[in-house]
Amino acid sequence: MPPSSGHEYEYDVCLSFATEQRDYVEDVASALQDRGVRVFYDRYERAALWGKDLYEHLDYVYGRAARYCILFTSADYARKVWTNHERRTAQARALTENVEYVLPVRFDDTEIPGLRPTIGFVDASSLPPADLAELAFEKLNPPPRFNSPSRPTARATPEPVAHSAAPSHRLLPGKGRQEGRLRWRLQTGSIAHSSPAVIDGTLYVGTSDGQLRAVDADTGEERWRFQAGGAIWSSPAVLDQVVYIGSHDHHIYAVDATSGLERWRLKTGASIWSSPTAVDGIVYVGSRDHHLYAIEGATGHEHWRLATDGDVDSSAAVCDGTVYIGSDDRSLRAVDAVTGLLQWQLKTGGAIRSSPAVADGTVFVGSNDRYVYAVDTGTGLRRWRARTDDRVLSSPTVFHGTVYVGSNDGHLYALDQQTGQTRWRLRTDDWVQSSPIVSDQTVYVGSNDHHLWALDAYSGRKRWKLNSGGAVESSPAAAHGSLYFGSRSGLLCAVWA
Repeated sequence: MPPSSGHEYEYDVCLSFATEQRDYVEDVASALQDRGVRVFYDRYERAALWGKDLYEHLDYVYGRAARYCILFTSADYARKVWTNHERRTAQARALTENVEYVLPVRFDDTEIPGLRPTIGFVDASSLPPADLAELAFEKLNPPPRFNSPSRPTARATPEPVAHSAAPSHRLLPGKGRQEGRLRWRLQTGSIAHSSPAVIDGTLYVGTSDGQLRAVDADTGEERWRFQAGGAIWSSPAVLDQVVYIGSHDHHIYAVDATSGLERWRLKTGASIWSSPTAVDGIVYVGSRDHHLYAIEGATGHEHWRLATDGDVDSSAAVCDGTVYIGSDDRSLRAVDAVTGLLQWQLKTGGAIRSSPAVADGTVFVGSNDRYVYAVDTGTGLRRWRARTDDRVLSSPTVFHGTVYVGSNDGHLYALDQQTGQTRWRLRTDDWVQSSPIVSDQTVYVGSNDHHLWALDAYSGRKRWKLNSGGAVESSPAAAHGSLYFGSRSGLLCAVWA
């Protein structure tokens, strides 16, 4: 069995390897980080390791700080002092906790002390780094088990919600409405990376156990659940009483918003991390098969698809008949919404997993090259770019002449819409991958430091912050005087705004 998901580890995985295999391992680390996995990799920890007693600190990292340890074994690995220290510490953890903790990856057939030949391993010579990262991600987020795996095409149905004397949701008593006070919370039992959509008093959200939930926005009580065949990190789109959602099982689903019954599904060639955008009866969504899809919302028939040269995890922005989308091929594209024909393409220095925002003839987007870009919607020419100190996976939002966006350097930035100059920035205690929203002159954003932050939109002054017990990668939704968001702790929360 995997380590308990109830424990909040500092890292999802730690990597133990010999320097001779660094090129391969660094590609794995980068691919895992791009998927939002918290990785202990020495080059990412230079500042943290500076001045530390490494023997003691690495004992902590490989013995207690990570959910899994990936050992990259080789003849080089076997003869080195530090790798053997890391291995012994990891093996001691596996023995004392009796869990699947050590995940071996072999570069050759060198025998490693304590690694029995009966332990399942991966052969690095036959698996590219990106595929190994995908495998590790699946280990961290296993798909749900079905009773009848031989019938994968069976139509999914909503699960009845069991009520008991100890419900998983809690409506919190208190002094009534007070900004920043928790209104209710629902423990989903799975990572809530998906950002909620709130429509007509119902909140829709996906979780990594493959469930799409409909929840009463006032009370936190579940109305129905729909089970997909893989993790749901995509955020739902709701249009005309239909919920559209993507899944790691390669499908885009259309689900009746009232009953939770499936209306249709369309299979793509790979996992879907992109969140659907539904406009004028068409659903636009990216897939890790390198394509952007346009799908008829009523029938599920493919309208067109556009090929890119990388995974499409970015979500589409649609404005004035044009679809704007990023890709792992480092490009921002403008595509005709009706025909799917490319209008222009702008190359950046890194993968684009941030989702574009369009305002006043300009499209704004972040890139893994650490920059935020402002691009002319008509010509595709860059107007400005603003540098941060790490990758920008957060998606920008624009409010009253200011662009708000987070960075993996731990800051939320407020940038001048016209020039890109920094008006203010606020430091949190971890990555800001959540995308900010602005409501009533307050900016709300989540951080991997476990908090939802509320900041004055003009000054950046902190108004309040709320600890959710886990990293907040979900972007908040505002409706009816409340904020709704999920966290890696499995909690779905409603907070008074």
